[in-house]
Amino acid sequence: MPRERRRLYGLRAVTGWLLEDLLARPNRESRNLPVVVALGPRGTGKTALLHEVDYRCGRIPHAYLDFERAEREPREVLGELAFELSKHWKQFGRLAFPQLWLCLLIVGSALHTRADNRREAIRQLRGIISSGQPIERNRSGILDLVRTTGTVTSGLPAWAAPAADGLLRGLGWFDRRRLLRNVPRLPGAQGSSVDVLIDLARWANEDGARSEVPDAVDAIFFEAFLHDLRRAYAGFNGSRRTLNCIVLLDNVHTPSGRKFLLALQEARRRMPGEPDPLVVFASSRAWLPLWSDGWRRPGAHDADRAGAREHRPADARLPRPRTPSDIDADRPAPDGRNPWYLLDLSRLTRESIGELADDIVGQDMHADRWITDFTRGLTAGHPGGTVEVLTALARFDVRERASAACRIFESDLPQPLSESEPTEATVRDRVCGLLRDFGTGPALRDLVTASAARNVDMLYRPEVLDSAVPNGEQLLETLRNQLWIGETHDQGPDLAINPWLRRILLRELTDRPDTDPRDWTRTHTLCRDIYRRERQDAAAHYHALALGDLAAVVSFLGRPFEPQGAEFDVPAAAAWLSDLDLITSAPNRLDHGTAPIDLVAELVRDNGLGPDNTLAWLVACLWIAHDPLADPQSALNHTIENEFRQLARGRGRGAGLLHERAERYR
Repeated sequence: MPRERRRLYGLRAVTGWLLEDLLARPNRESRNLPVVVALGPRGTGKTALLHEVDYRCGRIPHAYLDFERAEREPREVLGELAFELSKHWKQFGRLAFPQLWLCLLIVGSALHTRADNRREAIRQLRGIISSGQPIERNRSGILDLVRTTGTVTSGLPAWAAPAADGLLRGLGWFDRRRLLRNVPRLPGAQGSSVDVLIDLARWANEDGARSEVPDAVDAIFFEAFLHDLRRAYAGFNGSRRTLNCIVLLDNVHTPSGRKFLLALQEARRRMPGEPDPLVVFASSRAWLPLWSDGWRRPGAHDADRAGAREHRPADARLPRPRTPSDIDADRPAPDGRNPWYLLDLSRLTRESIGELADDIVGQDMHADRWITDFTRGLTAGHPGGTVEVLTALARFDVRERASAACRIFESDLPQPLSESEPTEATVRDRVCGLLRDFGTGPALRDLVTASAARNVDMLYRPEVLDSAVPNGEQLLETLRNQLWIGETHDQGPDLAINPWLRRILLRELTDRPDTDPRDWTRTHTLCRDIYRRERQDAAAHYHALALGDLAAVVSFLGRPFEPQGAEFDVPAAAAWLSDLDLITSAPNRLDHGTAPIDLVAELVRDNGLGPDNTLAWLVACLWIAHDPLADPQSALNHTIENEFRQLARGRGRGAGLLHERAERYR
């Protein structure tokens, strides 16, 4: 069944210029090319990108493999890739992998079991290789060789017979005579190439015989694979093979994916002067340590240090993974001396969200233009979340969309088109699949509790985490490795949970019953008290506002304006605005079915504040406006602008900053 191909947004630079440049062969020569890895947490469209690249490369030798479907040894992966690449391509002909196929056959045998069979195996092996007949006609002889040498192990693919036709086709007479002599050599191997093959079988099949054997076996397979590829693009064949071949590796964060990538790069490193014609596109939803030498891991303060590799100057700062919008700035092609080129797909731009909204929802009327800003504010550009939200909104009539947006998590979704997708019926049910990596036990509970804080502080507070053996540091490392931690600079450098994941976690916190020892009220009260003791007043009032204590927040923020008509300078105004932004970004559990302006009036009244209290109205408006679910159409913007201007009257030079802030809400 063919894979579903989804339309992509914001990735034209990847599927266009970058892909074309990597596939190009200037002067019909191979180049040192990096492995391109699409990074992002669950639901960011990495697999969809690989499917799109697969589609665009439909007429050149290409192969797709998903490491998450089964664990494989590197040699099995190479066999599958070679089988796909060796199919007949109209312009490129058929790529032959004779050395790799011989290695697969030898390792798939039991040559080492009996000495007399070893001699018979050598005799038949020499006869097959030196035969004057085309090798594809010797398929039966190759299989007889395997039968003679013993039972076939897992190293030999189940599709041995048909693969022999594909992998061994197209060799000339001279190449057939030299094939055995040119078998790659294992490090430290002694004797002829035939002996090397026999040792390869013995080492691969004797478990525990030598600790270094698995790596050595992988090394010879990769060298055989890359040697066959270089040969396929050399000589006369190189004139018609005008583009490189490509392999697409999905979910390389799995153990077998990591092992394959490392072995591939080691094989390339051993032969730096012999570029191969292989383009590698991969995807990963986790950070791999092997990237840390040349790239800065997202969500790591201490990673911004100089690289110590020859491909990067000693005083250079490690780059962050590139976004699709950065690709044009990387021309010419990514530096092939760095073996990796990392692409961050975790966030769509506003323009891409607008394109998605036009396509899914249809924004023919001016009144619907708010949908882009609402979706961006809700999902922070997470591609999967963006699609789910827009798909749910598209099911409502134009006149109902604003009210539906307030309860978008409870909105129904159409049944999925793919059997591999979850079948839940609401947006919340679907997006909660992002939590699967954290299980359903203490780790997830602690993560939900820690999401009450604006940053990762509570992961370091065992008195807040109430599991039996809280391990917030390990949980933070898991979040980092799975690319759910990002850096913020609103209040200085800081680390925070991905906004979309945190919104989902906060809804889980909201739904905890009042009897839970870490329900909404108890959790935010704990956080508030911790910050009070540490004299972090703004952070404490952030949690006070989450508890609905508007009066306490107004009292704290009103100090610079006392006595009546007090002035304050520009630094004081900047510091005050910084506190205001931090506090009013607090989460809430308000009734999103109430009109925003009525909700503000209710909050001011319930906190015993007068209807003419400018600061109270400003704080309440900003708190509600920061939540797209409470004010999806930004209906409070005009009120916020007026309250800023009212507050700025007679405040001295610092009033200029308040007027500038008011301009944002025009």
